[in-house]
Amino acid sequence: MNYMTKKLKNALLCFTVLFCAVSLVSASGKKEAAKTSVESLYEYELDNGLKLFVAENDSAPLAYIEVAVRCGAIAQTPETAGLFHLYEHMMFEGDSRYPSSADMDKAVRDMGALGQNAQTGINGVRYFFTVPSALLEKGLEFWSYAIREPLLSEHGLDSQKKVVIAEIEGNFPDPARIYSYNLFRTMFPKYPWRTDPSGSSQLVQNAASDDLRLMLKKYYVPNNAAVFVGGDVRHENVYELVKKIYGSWERADDPWSEERERQLSDPLTETTFRVMPSDTISAEQAVISVYFRGPDAGYDEDFIEIASFFDELMDDPSGFYKQTLLGMSDLEISDADHIGEGASFYRENGLIMFKAVVNSPQKDLAERAALFASTVTDKIIPQILNKKDIFTKEQFAQVKRTMKDYGYLTAETAEDLLRQVEYWWENASAEFFFKKAPKIKKSDIDKYLNTYISKKYPLVTVQLNTAVYAEQKNSFAAAGFKEFTQDSAYWWKDYERFKQE
Repeated sequence: MNYMTKKLKNALLCFTVLFCAVSLVSASGKKEAAKTSVESLYEYELDNGLKLFVAENDSAPLAYIEVAVRCGAIAQTPETAGLFHLYEHMMFEGDSRYPSSADMDKAVRDMGALGQNAQTGINGVRYFFTVPSALLEKGLEFWSYAIREPLLSEHGLDSQKKVVIAEIEGNFPDPARIYSYNLFRTMFPKYPWRTDPSGSSQLVQNAASDDLRLMLKKYYVPNNAAVFVGGDVRHENVYELVKKIYGSWERADDPWSEERERQLSDPLTETTFRVMPSDTISAEQAVISVYFRGPDAGYDEDFIEIASFFDELMDDPSGFYKQTLLGMSDLEISDADHIGEGASFYRENGLIMFKAVVNSPQKDLAERAALFASTVTDKIIPQILNKKDIFTKEQFAQVKRTMKDYGYLTAETAEDLLRQVEYWWENASAEFFFKKAPKIKKSDIDKYLNTYISKKYPLVTVQLNTAVYAEQKNSFAAAGFKEFTQDSAYWWKDYERFKQE
């Protein structure tokens, strides 16, 4: 059930949910749905602060139900890393309505629920399933009891500790996790536990039920949560049901009201080189990536809008970025599809990535990686900044059209659409994107590049096949590359050693 939210590859896609919402109240005092720019998508807010998003789609007699809470790794301390993941598991150990995991399982089976699951990520925890639309009320009630009134029993805690620890330790050798955790630890060295939803086995083992109750009281409150319902439903009916079932959930203090220190905006003091050998990488290719610290969605909304626009400009196969790299024969990049750029939009862990998949990794790969990085930093970015007309009016117009339509046109189901809504609600706000994106100018692009990329030190990584790396290990070392390893991936190994000292 644990996951790393939004793999960086997803940053190459512009997940834009287009909202322009105005809340209305009828003359009778009955709250109406907020208007959005997406057909059949509606937004409400209950008096207790609970958000509700409804996407109507009657293509099948099903209803997708999700409850999301803003918490997860971002809310962790060095002493609580992994406890939100443990809490997620404990939600299925019984509540006031269904006192055991067996009772909860039976309720799910009786509803004919599909895809029941929960996920703990960096910025949120999600609980969801799909039920027959005729059982919408029962589905909403099920999650209400689980979210609001979990038992958090000692017996259940002992059982789930074993499950969670097995998940943590089972994922230790996973190459994708080793790479991602090393990446986050390098780019967010001040608070690495805020990027680690899994945590450590020892912290999970030491957790007490009182720790989980404190989390329930602080974070699992309506003004820090949202309900998402989609499918063969009517938004007015959904609102009445949610108001009936969740309306008594008492508002509490905003868990995010206190000012908190952010991750470092300039985490690196020099260009940093890392290499990651893995048997999962083909011996015929290698992946070169260049990372910069990017804007944080929870704080830098104006730059998030510009970053999204810039991502689309960079994705043009005939554009300056891709054509420059394709023209460099030493890099050996097959075509424009093997070149990417994208910003990852997290509340306080933003990254900007430039990437290329290169052929013939046996040939001077360390030097080629350095060449790719210097081309980005010393040629491509300066030329974009120095040439006012490097992007044509038609390119800008095309990006505006793409960004206006992308989010809801690529959502094939109500669930797809709601997951995009949830992503932006979790990381920034569901409404922010649509209002300003079409107004981006070249001067905005320049400001973005000067703030986050120009004259900044990047992290340069190479992912390649283990056998290919063995043949070039000395040349990588000579070029200043250090390895991403399992031992270097997990921040808590150093932290626990530090505590012991």
